[in-house]
Amino acid sequence: MGKLSTTILFIFTLAISNVSAQQEPNDGSGDIRYITDDLSAFMHTGPSRNYRILGSVIAGTRITVLQENKDTGFIEIIDDKQRTGWVESQYVNRDQSIRELVPGLQQSVKEYSSQIAQLNKSNDLLSQQLSDLTSQNKVLVKDLESQTKETQKLQRELDMLDQSAQMKWFTRGGIIALVSILLGVIIAYLPKKRKRSDQWM
Repeated sequence: MGKLSTTILFIFTLAISNVSAQQEPNDGSGDIRYITDDLSAFMHTGPSRNYRILGSVIAGTRITVLQENKDTGFIEIIDDKQRTGWVESQYVNRDQSIRELVPGLQQSVKEYSSQIAQLNKSNDLLSQQLSDLTSQNKVLVKDLESQTKETQKLQRELDMLDQSAQMKWFTRGGIIALVSILLGVIIAYLPKKRKRSDQWM
């Protein structure tokens, strides 16, 4: 709940700043002000209470100031209905009213909530992708370990075959050498034929 409260407060602050910056004046030649939030003010045809009342201006209304009569304490304004008249300066405030801020705040909160939902959705998707990649990585590591063991096994078998082949060659070489020696001995002890000259005698 603490993080949620901080987020809402942050969104509320940003929204106030945005709404304040985006407000446009009713009349480019006047000063923008607001009727005090806690009451409504009567609009007169002149700069005092003695003048006829044109109507009332609702609390929080955004107005444009045309001029001020400091002697009587009245300000000439243009209200949100484009009426021109005079109201008492004590009912006019420079700060933007809550009445003006609320619609913008609601829209900003809606937009930020949508952005947060999108970010949460993207975060969930990324988390799922990360989980999938982690699982794939585990499978690949397991396969690599299996392939490494298989390669080592084949290498051992190859080494054993090499040793067996060498032993066969050594054995064959020894047999051939032994046979050669035996043949040499046999040939040496075979009786020799007498020469023809010995036969005539």
